Amino acid sequence: MQSHYFLAVPLPKSLKQKLNETIIKKKPFTFNRWVHEEDLHLTLVFLGACTVKQLEQIKMRMDSLLSNWTSFSLELSTLGTFGTKERPRIFWIGVKNQPRLVSLQQEIFAQCEKIGFSLDKRAFSPHITLARKWIGQREYHANMEKKIKADDQWDVKEIILYKSVLTEEPKYKVEKSFQFGGVSR
Repeated sequence: MQSHYFLAVPLPKSLKQKLNETIIKKKPFTFNRWVHEEDLHLTLVFLGACTVKQLEQIKMRMDSLLSNWTSFSLELSTLGTFGTKERPRIFWIGVKNQPRLVSLQQEIFAQCEKIGFSLDKRAFSPHITLARKWIGQREYHANMEKKIKADDQWDVKEIILYKSVLTEEPKYKVEKSFQFGGVSR
């Protein structure tokens, strides 16, 4: 199985732990797969399969692009779903509107298109996936989401290029971290 890659905002360990303790471990809804605590992130651009040359170009362009960025804060907002209302395919927690996040995503998206990636053209909807594929016996009801409240915030100081390794858990491995201000590791 071929690996896929994506660029994402990482979450601090404390926030991952909190989401895991307050939502994922409790499994308040009946979904087929809950995301492993270590795999929680906010996707900016899904790249899919990459050639070695494309990976080199991504690394070079992200170092250059992010050298001009400074940190900014994100704050969790409400829970929601994608897919049909009765049987959603994705259960997520969103982030409050942050114009800098949208600008960052647009700049990264444009750079990835220049490299030649065929990217999803749907509007950017910043979220952290918590679970996938509703399998409940009864229909999902959005009013269930009101039972959970999260208002945590964190500083974004880097972007991660992740590689999916679907045969392992956690399944997302750091390929490279790009620090704002031109420092990468």
